[in-house]
Amino acid sequence: MAQEKAYKDQFSVEKVSEIAKIVNRYYQEVAITKISGTCPYGHKEGEKFRVTSVNHDGLCGALYQVIHPHIVSLHYGGGVPWEKNPDVFTGICPEAGRVQVEVKRLEKEPTYFKTSPKSRLMTGKGFPSLDTYRVFVEILGIANKCMWGHKEGERFEVDPFNVGGVCGFLYWEAYHFINLLFTGGSLPWEGEENVVHGACPDLYNQVSFRLVREKR
Repeated sequence: MAQEKAYKDQFSVEKVSEIAKIVNRYYQEVAITKISGTCPYGHKEGEKFRVTSVNHDGLCGALYQVIHPHIVSLHYGGGVPWEKNPDVFTGICPEAGRVQVEVKRLEKEPTYFKTSPKSRLMTGKGFPSLDTYRVFVEILGIANKCMWGHKEGERFEVDPFNVGGVCGFLYWEAYHFINLLFTGGSLPWEGEENVVHGACPDLYNQVSFRLVREKR
């Protein structure tokens, strides 16, 4: 136990500042370049969003989660193998490719930014499951310190379009099951059909959570 504590103390004193500089060195600018038909979330051509691996800046959740793996690659100094420019990639939303984007890696002052959570009402737009159910993320525990700032006991409403106040990494992990719950499915190993448990991919600061489905 003493050795484990010493390791954590050493990590917090010597590494946190270095890690923070790397984490905060870049952000990604997502530009909406083309809309085919109508975007139900309401995106418009020419819109721009400042995103990171944790900050979605009001981008549609369905779009954010599908480009999130490449955002992570750019954010931590990598790229996308098939793109000629290592600082840029293009992508499309999963809903019939209606929204096309170009994402650029930009360098900034090594300071943390967290834009205010923004949500858009998605009921009454032709998605019966969203008119029937609500899904919430509940923060159950935190191994060390969540870099996004989540606290045990927090509760956020999410859906396939709205990330809300949830960390982008956590939302990406939860998205695997958000659509499942909204469309009436459940996991056979869970004790309750309206609940799914999960954990964020940060193994050191790991945040455990559960998704809870409720009737409207």
